[in-house]
Amino acid sequence: MSQLDRSQLIPDPQQPSRQPGGIQSPRPIAPAHGQQHGAANTSPRPNQGQHQQRQQRSAHGAGHNQGPSHTRVSNNRGPADNRSAKGNKTGGKTAFFVVLGLVAIVYIVGVVAFSQIAYPNTTIAGVDISFSNASSAATKVDSAWKHYKLTVSGDDFSWTYQPESDEPIVDGEAAAHEIIGSNEPLLWPSRLIASLGGKNVSATKSGTIDLEQDVDLSMLSDAFDQKQFEGDLGAAIDAFNEGRTGTFEASSSYDEKAGKFTIEKARSNEKLNREHVIKYAEIELASLAETVDLTKLGNDAYEPLNGTLTDDQIQAACDAANNFLGVNVTLKLNGEDAGKVDGSSVLQWISFADPANPTLDTSQISNWAADLANGFNTVGSTRWWTRADGKQCAVEGGDFGWSIDSSTLAKQVEDAINNKQTGEIEINYSQKADTFTAKGEPDWKAYIDVDLSEQHARYYDESGNIVWEANFISGKPGEDATPEGVWQINSNDGATKLIGAKDPKTGKPKYESPVSYWMPFEGNMVGFHDATWQNDKSFDDPNSYKWCGSHGCINLRLADAKALHDCIKVGLCVVVHS
Repeated sequence: MSQLDRSQLIPDPQQPSRQPGGIQSPRPIAPAHGQQHGAANTSPRPNQGQHQQRQQRSAHGAGHNQGPSHTRVSNNRGPADNRSAKGNKTGGKTAFFVVLGLVAIVYIVGVVAFSQIAYPNTTIAGVDISFSNASSAATKVDSAWKHYKLTVSGDDFSWTYQPESDEPIVDGEAAAHEIIGSNEPLLWPSRLIASLGGKNVSATKSGTIDLEQDVDLSMLSDAFDQKQFEGDLGAAIDAFNEGRTGTFEASSSYDEKAGKFTIEKARSNEKLNREHVIKYAEIELASLAETVDLTKLGNDAYEPLNGTLTDDQIQAACDAANNFLGVNVTLKLNGEDAGKVDGSSVLQWISFADPANPTLDTSQISNWAADLANGFNTVGSTRWWTRADGKQCAVEGGDFGWSIDSSTLAKQVEDAINNKQTGEIEINYSQKADTFTAKGEPDWKAYIDVDLSEQHARYYDESGNIVWEANFISGKPGEDATPEGVWQINSNDGATKLIGAKDPKTGKPKYESPVSYWMPFEGNMVGFHDATWQNDKSFDDPNSYKWCGSHGCINLRLADAKALHDCIKVGLCVVVHS
């Protein structure tokens, strides 16, 4: 729409409206500034007639010339807009000062009020005195003082003080004036918000706890026995400390759940500082607090470990000790599990002789290795077993079995700890058996069972099946008796000549006996062999060894000796027992 079109829609306040029915009278014109009102001043202005004539001419010519009319309207609207903007600014300033005044009034009322009454959620000796003045608060406290109790707690320690006196230990009036007097009324908005949030539950003083301050117990009456209070709390502290050494020890600083040394576990051995805890409890009692949180004291609640270590030193010691815990190896003996060395194993080998610098105690590792080797070593030890035919047997002695080098084992474990090794360690041994289960149990698989009481031998395979068996003649009783024990076949070379010890009288061997099959098991001195010089019937008499026994060897018929030679290998276990 053009500017000309828009002007037609804007009425001129100085012209009559064109309404049906003809021309209407113009709107009344407001009197000029300073013009008097009323009938006394009704005479027209000198130029009023000319003005009316201009109005009439404008009215009659409006339909033919809208330009002047539009210009007049624009010129008349400008001053009105300026007056409206000034009015808005004045109104805004007025509203701001009204609100500011109201805030000031509320603040002053709060200052006056909270200089005389307690904040919400404020208690004295367990009695709620919210919004009470000093007189009302004192009345409440004096009528309900027996509800008061003080609990001292933190880090597994807990002790509660509750007065036993029939006389009130709380001076209600003094306490009320003390608490309301510390309201800081000029800060009442922030104090009120804090109290509504439950942060003003008691009269406990805020800020850092100064254990050097003098304790003001003025809010307590003469009925309070300070000496008994200190004695009872001190006894509870002594009982708590009784199970704590106050030193930094590996056993007390290792956290099994975490699997490492921690400063929290190390500090579990700390002793409560009797003097500091009692002083802190009296500071809180002085303001009639209901709880004493020892954690707020921090390190001051405890005596330092060993009297010298700081938290940083304890942490460094824990870190150093944890460096030894990375090992996780399985000990193998001939490919079978024979033990484990991990962090829990190493605990007993860490020395805290210098608490701040833990070390690995190699002497303890050597002792452990010796004990472990002794548990593995079976050479010469007693074994018990049940033979395949059900006979219960036992034997001691011999040279077959496990022999562990404990010093080598200790070095292997020490290296594994220092290198945080994981995986497996094959235990070094100087001699091995077929298997290892537990000391005292058979550590062989296939073996030749030589039963001296039966004068019968059986070769059992690993499944307990008889591979070979035969009667034999053992050594004569006495010096030539066949040695009992667990042995092994040392050679199986076939024919040889058995030569006895020299006869001191003749200087010649006591005997020289060629054999076709020689299978020694005790060194090269005692073994299985054919004995063609024996009477064949003697092999079937279990008592014949008593008169025709050997020099200790197991005499066999030639065929039996050959059959044994053909089915055995060097290293086969031989168990000689009665």
